[in-house]
Amino acid sequence: MSVFGKKKKKESLGEVSMASTSDISFLLLIFFIVSTIFAEEQGLIMILPPKKDPTAEVVPVPESQLMRLVIHGNNGITLDKRPIEINMIKTLVEARIDAKPKTIVILETHPDAHYGLMVACLDELKLANAKKLTLKTTKR
Repeated sequence: MSVFGKKKKKESLGEVSMASTSDISFLLLIFFIVSTIFAEEQGLIMILPPKKDPTAEVVPVPESQLMRLVIHGNNGITLDKRPIEINMIKTLVEARIDAKPKTIVILETHPDAHYGLMVACLDELKLANAKKLTLKTTKR
C-alpha cells in the first residue's frame, strides 16, 4: 500500500516473444551440421597381391618356413602352439625372421576374439618387420 491508501498497480514486466525460438534453433542446428568435420576411418592399410594367374604353378611352402600366430576365441595368443603374451611377439618373430628370412607369418584369428587384439598383433608384426604375412580366420 502506498501512503495515500491506494493500491499500487503491478507493472507488467513485458513478454518475451517465443515465435522466433524455433527459427533460431533450426539455424543453430544447420550451423553445427555444416561446420562439423567428420573424421574418416582409414582402416588397415595393406598391399594385396596381384590377381592369381590360373596358369601359374602352386608351390608348396615347407612347414619350417611357416610361423603360426593364433588369436583364440578366449583372446589367448599362441605362437606355433605355445602360449605367449602380446609384448613377446615382436622379439620372437624378429629372431625367427633373422634366422630364416623366407619365414611366412600366418595370423589366424577366431571370430569371437577382440578386433583390437588382432590389430595389436598386426602392429607387433609390423614392428618385427614381418613382410610376408597372411591373414586367416578360424572356424567356430
